[in-house]
Amino acid sequence: MEYEFTTGAPITEAEALAQVEALGFHGLAFDDAHDVDETLHWHEFDAVVWVISGAGSFADEHGEVTTMAPGCHLRAPAGWLHRSLAGTRARVVIGTDRPSEVWTSPINKDPADRPPELAGT
Repeated sequence: MEYEFTTGAPITEAEALAQVEALGFHGLAFDDAHDVDETLHWHEFDAVVWVISGAGSFADEHGEVTTMAPGCHLRAPAGWLHRSLAGTRARVVIGTDRPSEVWTSPINKDPADRPPELAGT
């Protein structure tokens, strides 16, 4: 499953939230902090993410590690397998194609439960 990761000039939280709105997505800002590696998981929504401050890293389903810093931008489809890695401490803005009120629990879903239509196969 493909995702897009780009680096660019740092962006403010307000600028990122404005871009989320321009995409027609639902946005929120939060502090993403991990003391241990997350387990591999997926989400039920398409997402765009901007790193506002701090730094960290994530790994995709193939174990490819990507380092993120202010100005980084991620676009990921629903079903994308990934995990945040220990040491991540970042302020991020996320935009999703679904409002958070309709997300089902758990938000981080088990790869075994990923429907075939979201597996990219």
